[in-house]
Amino acid sequence: MRIAFVSDIHGNLPALQAVLADLDANGPYDAVVGGGDFVSGGAYPERVMQVVRERGWPGVRGNGDEWIIESASAGRIPAKGYTPAQVPPPIIFQVNDWGAKMLSDDSLRYLADLPLEWRVTGPSGNELVFIHATPTSTHPVVRHDAEESVLVGMLDETGADTLVHAHIHHAYVRTIGERTVACTGAVGFPLDGDERPCYMVATDTGNGWSLEHHRVTYNRDQYLSDLARSGIPNAAGIIDQIRAGGASGSR
Repeated sequence: MRIAFVSDIHGNLPALQAVLADLDANGPYDAVVGGGDFVSGGAYPERVMQVVRERGWPGVRGNGDEWIIESASAGRIPAKGYTPAQVPPPIIFQVNDWGAKMLSDDSLRYLADLPLEWRVTGPSGNELVFIHATPTSTHPVVRHDAEESVLVGMLDETGADTLVHAHIHHAYVRTIGERTVACTGAVGFPLDGDERPCYMVATDTGNGWSLEHHRVTYNRDQYLSDLARSGIPNAAGIIDQIRAGGASGSR
């Protein structure tokens, strides 16, 4: 069984297209699963969602998806499960308002219907659980170097043998006893010092899940130019974040 996890696209269509080409060249997969934050903060929100919907990917929701839906519904469907410290600054609400206006009703419905988790049991009998941030919320940041007790708590809460999350844009794999916790990395803008879009493949041939990150290349400079011309609020700030995350691994 082979499962691909594609997360944190953030409206970056060229990066997604590079990942799709790699997926198609290295398939087939039993499923390709989206990891949330599909469109927020990117130049091509609707075109990214068209790809995701056309491919029929299941997915889990991210914090960015919740804020987008809150914007699109004028607060009738609010984001939830966050602390005051996890509320984005006002400029991000402007970014989300812009993104929400770009999305079709079908794309908004897809995002609104996303669940918190996705589960699969491999041929080995080991269960893999995929979430965006934590088992109960899309908002908390669980870093790649989090205390082991934090990761054990998430494993215990989900009952997973292998727990895969997204959100931090930092690809890693950690083994804890006989269990594993990993982050997919990010497609839209990695923050782990490697600017290349990243996705993860999980394989179970009967001996448990093995996890592998895949990196692809794309024309990042061209995409940054696209962002600057897109009309998205805070384009300069988003561009700076993408540049810094690929250079320094700031998160």
